[in-house]
Amino acid sequence: MLWIALELPSLPLQLAERGGTSPSPLVVADGPAQRPLVACANALATAEGVREGQPVAAAKVLCGTLKVLPRDVAGERVALEQLAAWACQFTPAVCIDGQGLLLEVEGSIRLFGGHGKIAGVLRQGLRDLGYRATFGIAPTALAARLFARAEAQGSSIRSCVAIGELGGRIADLPLFLLDWPERTLALLADLGVLRFRDILALPREGLSRRFGPETLADLDKLTGRIPDPRASYQPPATFHARLELPAEARSTEALLFPLRRLLVQMEGFLRARGAGVQRIELTLEPVRAKSTAVSLEFASPEREAEFILALAREKLGRTQLAAPTLTIELNAESLLPFAPRASTWLPGREEQALDRGRFLERLSARIGSDRVFGLAIADDHRPEKISKKGAAELGSDPHFRSAKQKWGSDPNSVAPYFVGPRPLWLLHRPLKLITKDGTPTHFGPLELTAGPERIEAGWWDGEPVSRDYFVAVDPAGEKLWVYREHLDPKSWFLHGLFA
Repeated sequence: MLWIALELPSLPLQLAERGGTSPSPLVVADGPAQRPLVACANALATAEGVREGQPVAAAKVLCGTLKVLPRDVAGERVALEQLAAWACQFTPAVCIDGQGLLLEVEGSIRLFGGHGKIAGVLRQGLRDLGYRATFGIAPTALAARLFARAEAQGSSIRSCVAIGELGGRIADLPLFLLDWPERTLALLADLGVLRFRDILALPREGLSRRFGPETLADLDKLTGRIPDPRASYQPPATFHARLELPAEARSTEALLFPLRRLLVQMEGFLRARGAGVQRIELTLEPVRAKSTAVSLEFASPEREAEFILALAREKLGRTQLAAPTLTIELNAESLLPFAPRASTWLPGREEQALDRGRFLERLSARIGSDRVFGLAIADDHRPEKISKKGAAELGSDPHFRSAKQKWGSDPNSVAPYFVGPRPLWLLHRPLKLITKDGTPTHFGPLELTAGPERIEAGWWDGEPVSRDYFVAVDPAGEKLWVYREHLDPKSWFLHGLFA
């Protein structure tokens, strides 16, 4: 087995600044309400002389502009669970351990091309999520955790992948990296046992009798003498995440940075489940005013953070915020199977159709779905009613069908529907022509070259037509589409222009 451990140092502070770096000195307080202590401090507070473990009252004396946040232990647990759900895209064997995660990646090494590449992808992904982590890689879970904690303490320890090298790698590590009781660590220190090389040299029976069998069991799990089973985290069936900003965001552009972190988190969650979403809900919560809800819908299941962020940018650009936003909430309730898009050097018809679909989605997000439409063919012989505005995706409106849906992909199969030729340009309203000696004129007398084509329709909706259509040519050689009323042969109209 091979384990990768992630340790998140100063996790309370990381959560406080995940939505953006605080512009002022910031500390997270923990301990009794009467005398809280500084649990974590950001760089600005540290520059003012604030230190971890210091009373908050003393810290405020050193820094008058200090911002103090209470520690949220329940929020830390939720953050670790969400991070575990994101990490399940690398392996299903993910467990929460202390202020970090443990991933068993033996079965994923070949997929990612080695444990080094898995660690690199994890490191970049954590940065995109807004976290800082130290890493440990070892053949046992406990050893990987020690390596990660040692790196967080500033020690430079090389990870190992072979169980035979593990004893030498952990020999110089201090015992306080283990989650042993302080009394046990103090007693061992009094005996001069400070590092793992010291305790591993002690007689096993005496060590178990004096410090308890659980101490010996921890050492055996560390060195791989006995198994160390871990319960894997089970992700939820839906996605829900929220992110509090360090300061109120007064423009939609200021929301894109924290929103991207939420979308990257959602992408990892969906990849772990092999799923996508066709609808997500964004809730922008101000301090006192009413929240702003923004919905994003997609033509097919999506999960790519950058594409969804591009749509959100267009949608938010048209959204009027009720008040400056302090918290962003992202919800995806319905998860659907996701079919990955195969990237090809020469995209075919299906790949181009997917690109068109994404373009339409982005265009709809920018100007509104009510302003994006396509032309569709209706079941009507009247020229002015045969083509109408339909949905942007042909075929999504049941009242309209594309020519391909009606007659197939062969363009010659469409010809029987139209008896005569049709012009490219159709006038919005037919133009009545002047006749001279019974001949229609348009910048001179017209020469009829084809026709007549009888069109009688519309008796069922109260707009009946009865016309004889002709192809005509004017003195300038322009090709026109004209008709005369069947019931009034002297009334001629210009209805279209051929290219």
